[in-house]
Amino acid sequence: MGDTMVEIRPSRVEELEQQKRLWKAAFGDDEAYIDLFYSTCARPEDVLILSEDGQLCSMAALLPLEIALPGGGKLTSSYVYALATDPHARKQGYGRALLQYAELYLREQGVDCITVVPAEAGLFKFFETVGFTECFSNRKMELLESMAPPLPAKSSLEPVDAAAYGELRERLLSGTFHAKYSEKLLAFQEGASRLSGAGLYRIVIEDREGCAAVEYTSDSSLAIKELLISPALLDGAVSLIKENLQADRYFVRTPALWDGLQGSYIQPFAMVKWLREDLRLAWGEERSGYFGLSFD
Repeated sequence: MGDTMVEIRPSRVEELEQQKRLWKAAFGDDEAYIDLFYSTCARPEDVLILSEDGQLCSMAALLPLEIALPGGGKLTSSYVYALATDPHARKQGYGRALLQYAELYLREQGVDCITVVPAEAGLFKFFETVGFTECFSNRKMELLESMAPPLPAKSSLEPVDAAAYGELRERLLSGTFHAKYSEKLLAFQEGASRLSGAGLYRIVIEDREGCAAVEYTSDSSLAIKELLISPALLDGAVSLIKENLQADRYFVRTPALWDGLQGSYIQPFAMVKWLREDLRLAWGEERSGYFGLSFD
């Protein structure tokens, strides 16, 4: 980093517009999406910034969530999101420096672990170099419009808000190792889904409940970012969504251990860095936890 003055700290309210410009430059997201993030789930102290000689160069949001344990316990976590560096300031180690600072910052707050969803396969190696390990995986499937199985005779799909979705989600995932999202984070996903033309949904098939977080990723592709229902009903749930939300191509994600989709496969999804040694020893070998949503 040379002789320049580099500062890392939690952001301030008056720096919001600078962060939005950096986000836009780094990721190219629509302003409506960026505004939604800050209006629903990001307090100034939840965003770390790195500045060089007073100029904002890099940032990372630390989104509070919980990790639910199979026995009913819960751990505190921060989900690292929007790790962004100005295109003109890359390859200087700023992202690594932010992650190292985040660890110290969260340890001081007594947080149990840090979680992250690598944006692409190659980034798993990068996060390994700063102490993260694979912990969460998803079952994935891709299908074309013509490939969905027959629609269940007795079924319904209805939009729900973030609060109702969160309650249903936790019932369906009860007793599993999974990420539990706050209502604020689910409100962000609800808003992002609606911006795309989709939403959060309650599914009923044969009197069995399920839920799905659905988002259009383009005019012709639909991401079912989370589909939770009895594994035997997963195929029917996909058909129900297909019937109501038209697309040429569908991308489906479900928990890795729910084997109900023919042609599906398991992929690593999210990583963790344990901030307590007892937790690392207890859960360090876990690879099939369910993280669910990621704001990708």
